[in-house]
Amino acid sequence: MAGSRPTQADVARLAGVSRQTVSLVVLDDPRVSDRSRAVVRRAMQQLGYRPNVAARALAAHRTGFVGIVLSDLGNPFHADIVEALRRRFEDDGLIPFIAPVGDDPREEAVAVGRFLQMNVDGLVLISPLATDAELAVIGRQVPTVLVTRNLGPTSVDLVHTDDRAGAHRLTRHLLDRGYDPVVYVGYDRGVPGDSSSARMMGYRAAMVEHGRMPLIVPVGADGVAAAVGPVLREHGPGLALCCHNDLTALEVLGVLAAYGLAPGRDAGVAGFDNTTIAGYPGVSLTSIDQGTEEMARRAVGLIGERLAGRDEAVDIVVPLSLVVRQSSTRE
Repeated sequence: MAGSRPTQADVARLAGVSRQTVSLVVLDDPRVSDRSRAVVRRAMQQLGYRPNVAARALAAHRTGFVGIVLSDLGNPFHADIVEALRRRFEDDGLIPFIAPVGDDPREEAVAVGRFLQMNVDGLVLISPLATDAELAVIGRQVPTVLVTRNLGPTSVDLVHTDDRAGAHRLTRHLLDRGYDPVVYVGYDRGVPGDSSSARMMGYRAAMVEHGRMPLIVPVGADGVAAAVGPVLREHGPGLALCCHNDLTALEVLGVLAAYGLAPGRDAGVAGFDNTTIAGYPGVSLTSIDQGTEEMARRAVGLIGERLAGRDEAVDIVVPLSLVVRQSSTRE
């Protein structure tokens, strides 16, 4: 066996059973006795045998694979949600494959197409750029969940928070802390149901309710520093920057440091996602917690329900909360 992988025939010889018995053990068939199952598993362990996943999937008419597609692995929220999804899928006996893509619908389409060619049992698309028509086709082929997107066709399921309410609450918090002006830093991806437009709407509504003029600073190709710098020079200490997400807020913290301004005391900063890094000492970023672990739990559960035969679409809105830290504390 030197230089080759052990086979079911090798396991059968060592265990003193038929090859069919080994195959049944691999498939976890209940017809195998406990004694035979134990003998076969000991032989597998001794030989270092690993079942052929493709062959097992063929017999079960499922691959056991799920695909996760996301853009920008540098976004700490994406790292958090992917890790939560990975754990949940593995707990359910499914094997997750992760495809990071750029912020480009063509790259996203290629990744989804490859997963469909792999005959995955389910797909999780995080903040997808695909159109509703494209998503409808994907959802008719495989159980699909959209995470952090507020709208979608009836062939897919949705898991998200109330982005508009979250940004509204964040803006009110900064206004209540006495910051003036409160500036929104972000972008609108122009995708129906995308969190970017919903959060901007929430910010605008809160500003109007307080009799304030909304001031939106779009982040362009030149980055956060180029967008925020002129605002800091014009308004100076006392303003607050309400950011689309934690990634943007973290970059804003770096810009403040370059201008010699202390977060919280000199300028309020708030993000959205409450990523792990937001709570680190030295960062202490105020943020909206949109329930990342709960999102992952519900997304994995929805895939399972679709595999079990559910046809109707489900739209789950995960409760959010405001986590206040030093970046919006003026003392």
